Amino acid sequence: MQKFVGGRSQLIALTAQMGALTFLATAFFTVYIPETKGYFNLGETGVYISSLLLPPVWAALAAGVGSALADVVLGYHIYAPATLLIKSAEGFVASLLVRRLSRMRLGRTGGTLVLAAVPIPLAVLGVAFYTGVVELYTIGGTILTQLNAAFWILAALALAVYLSYMGLKGLSRPHLCVSFTAGGLVMVVGYFLYQQLILGVAAFVEVPFNIMQVLVGSSIALLVERSLRAINVVKVT
Repeated sequence: MQKFVGGRSQLIALTAQMGALTFLATAFFTVYIPETKGYFNLGETGVYISSLLLPPVWAALAAGVGSALADVVLGYHIYAPATLLIKSAEGFVASLLVRRLSRMRLGRTGGTLVLAAVPIPLAVLGVAFYTGVVELYTIGGTILTQLNAAFWILAALALAVYLSYMGLKGLSRPHLCVSFTAGGLVMVVGYFLYQQLILGVAAFVEVPFNIMQVLVGSSIALLVERSLRAINVVKVT
């Protein structure tokens, strides 16, 4: 079991920092989804990094508060209460499994295959839903950009090569993929139920976008995981 190294004041300070990171990751870059009045964002990056650094309850606090605050600031008030609960649950599950599955052994070959498989759905969803002219919203304003299939295929290949290298060298942990995926499933199902049962919108439209959030957040967290282990604030297992 991973334990936090430091006192309660340090734990509170790190939780506040992770909440701020989650807020910034969520608010800095968004893509509006008219059918559900929701938005694609990079907030899962903050949620999964929080799950690496914080115990479950504290990871839930950082993930939930940071994400809900972004909803309020960006004007998506109708989502804020659900976000607080859903993202808290996502952060809790991911953090809990990161610690409970830390001794999972797949072998170097099996672990490498798990890691290398992460970019496959990233490429598939990117090609299917994120090609053509895309209108992006950032803190700096609105940007129109052209994305094509080659972009997603090359990005997925580059990520696959990197993660395969990390797996073969024993530098990355395949159990993190399982932990992030389980947390992401909580998020995808949670928003689907909220949109379908409470808001009465076409919830299925947003499912690919939420899955993409999980994939992007997981990919970034896996990329920085080795550096996080060197911080010595916590023992990332």
